[in-house]
Amino acid sequence: MKNTTIFKKQMLLYMGILLISFGFFGAGISVIYTRQFMNEQEQQLILQCERFKESVSSLYFTGVVDMSRMSFELQIMEKYMGASVFFMNDKGQVSLVSQSVNQQWVGQTITDEAVSIVLAGRVATVKGKIGGMFNETVLTVGYPIVVGDKIIGGVFMCKPITVLQEAIKDMRAVVVGCMIPVFIIGAMLIYYSTKRIIMPLRDMNDAAKIIADGNFQNRIQVESGDEVGQLAQSFNYMAESLEKTENSRQKFIANISHDLRSPLTSIQGFISAIADGTIPPERQSHYLNIVLEETARLTKLANDMTDLSKVEAGAISLEVCEFDINDMIRDSLNVFETRLSAKKIRTQAVFAEEITVVLADPNMIQRVIQNLLDNAIKFTPQDGEITVETTVKSQKVFVSVRDNGEGISREEQKKVFERFFKADSSRGLDKGGIGLGLSIVKEFIKAHGEKIEVKSNENVGTEFTFSLKKIETK
Repeated sequence: MKNTTIFKKQMLLYMGILLISFGFFGAGISVIYTRQFMNEQEQQLILQCERFKESVSSLYFTGVVDMSRMSFELQIMEKYMGASVFFMNDKGQVSLVSQSVNQQWVGQTITDEAVSIVLAGRVATVKGKIGGMFNETVLTVGYPIVVGDKIIGGVFMCKPITVLQEAIKDMRAVVVGCMIPVFIIGAMLIYYSTKRIIMPLRDMNDAAKIIADGNFQNRIQVESGDEVGQLAQSFNYMAESLEKTENSRQKFIANISHDLRSPLTSIQGFISAIADGTIPPERQSHYLNIVLEETARLTKLANDMTDLSKVEAGAISLEVCEFDINDMIRDSLNVFETRLSAKKIRTQAVFAEEITVVLADPNMIQRVIQNLLDNAIKFTPQDGEITVETTVKSQKVFVSVRDNGEGISREEQKKVFERFFKADSSRGLDKGGIGLGLSIVKEFIKAHGEKIEVKSNENVGTEFTFSLKKIETK
């Protein structure tokens, strides 16, 4: 298949439409003008015939018919109208002719449709050679001469069709002469407008190739607000999103490398030290506990990576059942008892009902609660407080995890659920995470068809609230 550009296709299409439109327009103008021109010629010939008729009628009324005067009238009519003129009596014989008509026709009887019509008292308008009088086709107007109630003859004016056609050709030449500059200007406008449409598409094509090579910084200059301009804006938005994703990916690789290297280095160092006897037996238990903590970090990291892969592949499957969310919250707080005690953090569980049954995937919701609690513990100061509260409204259970830590800025709240995002305030505190916890929490809640929101004030604290479907108990 030939590589035909959109520009070429559009130009050919527009030019074709322009040519067809001008063709129909020119043909229409030509037909209308030809018809109008022929009608005007007929009317002028009829008008001259009427004047001749009036002149002849006045001569008959005076009783003196001056043939020389009538002949002079015919010559004037021929010169004025550019038409051959002859007068015929009521017998169908030619009595007078103008200079352009062969004098041999005088006295001859002509048999023709026009003659029959005129002698019947009607005006005749026909095209032909008038009984062989002319060698070429002429437009003939015959007008009956009536004196009183008697037809005494008729006057005939004959104008060659070729003369009329020449006039029509001149008109067509004028029309074509006007249409050519209009066509050129239209072609230029079409070229310019098509160029304006195609250039952003070409820029997007070139930019797409650059982006495909891994350079996400290229942008399209938007100069219009139409569909092409909107497409260019969408392209720029896509490039910006890809750039952010690429930056996040690079940060993710750096973070994951660090988070893998640190525990592995610690595990390798402590195991080697125990194996070669550097660490005495009485201290080995302490360092083995550190090794266990590091392996737990690696396990959490692996779980987060697995969950992220499932989220990206759309492979999250729910195994929903009914369970008491209050019991799950209590169990989750017990899991973090050691860390809570180490920081002397007070905890408070406030339940709207003694038993609150929800319909959800218990494993996912447990991960959600534990991730939110883990996050709250990291950012709650020594001797701080964490509150977990449930409220019920419109067949929904709302679970809130609230701390009194440093809080999150308004700008960072917009990004807190993005993958690999870590708030500036967490850089020195969250050494064990890579910014996946909250994004996984959001995806788990989203998979249930529910929502999670964050409210935070700097130096006051942060509250995460998510909803679940409530089941009424009997």
